[in-house]
Amino acid sequence: MALNLNQFIQRAKEYVELEADTKVKRVAFQERFTLLGQEDVVLSVTTTDRSEPKWWVVGGSTPMNLYSQMKFPFAHEAFSFHTGLMIQLAARDYSKSNKAPKAVGYDAFISHASEDKDRIVRPLAQSLIGLGFRIWYDEFELKIGDSLRRSIDKGLRSSRFGIVVLSKNFFSKNWPQYELDGLVSREIGKRKMILPVWHMVDKNDVMAYSAPLADRIALKTNGMNIKKLARALGEALGG
Repeated sequence: MALNLNQFIQRAKEYVELEADTKVKRVAFQERFTLLGQEDVVLSVTTTDRSEPKWWVVGGSTPMNLYSQMKFPFAHEAFSFHTGLMIQLAARDYSKSNKAPKAVGYDAFISHASEDKDRIVRPLAQSLIGLGFRIWYDEFELKIGDSLRRSIDKGLRSSRFGIVVLSKNFFSKNWPQYELDGLVSREIGKRKMILPVWHMVDKNDVMAYSAPLADRIALKTNGMNIKKLARALGEALGG
């Protein structure tokens, strides 16, 4: 059974006195935060330490930790720092380096309908990655608890190009249209970044959906295997 708030406050008092080597005068609930299915609370702690009398204790679903109010004046700042620290500790692939990377972000974002994953999109993404490109593809990038819209926006913002797999399934979906709108808005007044791929559709089908898209040079999956399609896209991506 989980601790009630009074029990948690008592644990926090004992924790601060041990970690900060001081006496606690007062502990009070400050704020509660829920993120990615986890709930943490922030407690305000006043101690007898003259040089640094006030602290935050953050914890609950995550391990308890102590943060100075001199460094973090507001509870949400302490919570944000705490959350970042917990993610770093939990992530198996976390690392840091003073060496600047050669590239940041993705070469391309693949916008598609879910019905086209098995036949075309997943094999295409894997082939492009095999050619050395960094590809944003929802099955590779989205994790449990992620916000779909925020993740898509991140992929769009950090990609040089958008590969749009146009199909009858695509034309009937809302999310692909949202992604396409994002790509189009980024193109306005800038270089072309949308790379259309026609999958089992012809010019009349695309024209009925979007006349501007129908006028663009596009790759077609008819008569072109995945490896050949990936190589053609790779040339457009600059590979």
